[in-house]
Amino acid sequence: MEYKDMRNFIVKGLYEFLQVPVIPTDNPNKKPKYPFISYKFTTLHKNQGGFNLLLEPIPSIDPNFEYDIEYTREEQPKMVISFSSYSLDDLEAIDLANKIKKWFNFKGRLLLKNNNLVVVECSDIQDRTIQIIDNYEKRYGFDVTLRYSSQSKLKVETIEKFKIKGGKV
Repeated sequence: MEYKDMRNFIVKGLYEFLQVPVIPTDNPNKKPKYPFISYKFTTLHKNQGGFNLLLEPIPSIDPNFEYDIEYTREEQPKMVISFSSYSLDDLEAIDLANKIKKWFNFKGRLLLKNNNLVVVECSDIQDRTIQIIDNYEKRYGFDVTLRYSSQSKLKVETIEKFKIKGGKV
C-alpha cells in the first residue's frame, strides 16, 4: 500500500467516525471551522532490523533466455503519525483527542488490520495549546505508531548460455 493510500484510508475512517474535518498539519490553506483534526507523518519508514529476501525464477522477456531471477525484499517497517485536535474550547479539544485515540484503539484498529496496517502504539495525549494574538487555540494530540508490510522487487536477467571464443559450451 502506498503512503497516499494509507493516508486516505486513515483520513476517511476518522472523518466517518468523528464527522469533523481531517487536514494535514502543514496545510497552507485556510483552516476549517472548529473543531477539526490535523495529522502529520513524522516518521515514514523506521527499519525493524530484519527482512526476508526471496529469489524466484520468472519467465524472461528476452527470447534468448528462458528465465530471469526476481528478488523480493519483504520487511515490516514502522511509521509514526502525529494527530492533533483543535478547538477554541478546552473540553471540546480534549474530548476530540480522546475520540481519535478510541478510533485507533478499537474500530480503526480492526479496519487498519484488514488493510495491512497494524497499530503498534498510541502515545499519551498531550496539551499542544498555542496562543494566537489574544486567544488560545486549544490543541491536544498524540502520536500513533503503525507497522506495515513493504515489498521491493528487482528483476535480474540471467545468462543461461554463453560461448567462449575457440570453444563450445
